[in-house]
Parts: sequence; structure tokens; C-alpha cells
Amino acid sequence: MKGKNQSFSFMMELIIVIFFFALSTTVCISFLVKAKEKQMDGVMIQNAMLEMQSMIETMQAYPQTPLEQLFKVEKIDTNTYQKENIKIVIWEDQVKHGVISIFNQDDVICETPFVLGGTSHG
Repeated sequence: MKGKNQSFSFMMELIIVIFFFALSTTVCISFLVKAKEKQMDGVMIQNAMLEMQSMIETMQAYPQTPLEQLFKVEKIDTNTYQKENIKIVIWEDQVKHGVISIFNQDDVICETPFVLGGTSHG
């Protein structure tokens, strides 16, 4: 009977240890998955920001050229253009200026204002 009790105690300890390691593994895998998602988001943002910077520099170099000729963008309305996850809004007051927005699904990740051909006074 005493041997049976010791076997049961050993078995319970072993089950608790296995449960603890299974739980630890689940938590660690969850952290790794979240880290990978964050890394992928960071890469996407970095690539979009590089493209955004390139677009602004190109627009500054060719301020009179329509955006449809400079980039593969779709004209949404009078002032708005869109390319995949990037939206460009341009206004022409005394100075041509606007905002480039980067989207991830429906969330705005980053917005960068720009001025073409001068400085904005506001």
C-alpha cells in the first residue's frame, strides 16, 4: 500500500511538471508569434515610409507633373490619390502642399505632411 501511495505521489508530481512545461511552452510560443507580427509590421512600415519619402522627393523634383504620370496611383477625387496602402491628398492654395498617409487595413499608421515649391505659413 505504501508503494502504491509513493507511485501515486510521483505520478502527480510528474503530471504537475508536465502541465507546467506545457503552460510555459504555450506562453513562450505566444510571445514569439507576437514578436514576429510586430517585426512584420515594422518591416511594412519601414518599406512604406521609404516609398513615401521617395514619392515626396519625386514630387519636389517634378512639381508640375501630374501624380498619375509620376506614380501608379488612382485618382479618387479632385485632391486625393491612392496607391495600395498609401493615400496622397494635395491642396493648392498659395503653395502646393498635402499629406501622405500610410494605412494598414483601415488604420492610419503614419501621416506625413509635405510642401512642394516653397514653405507653408500656417
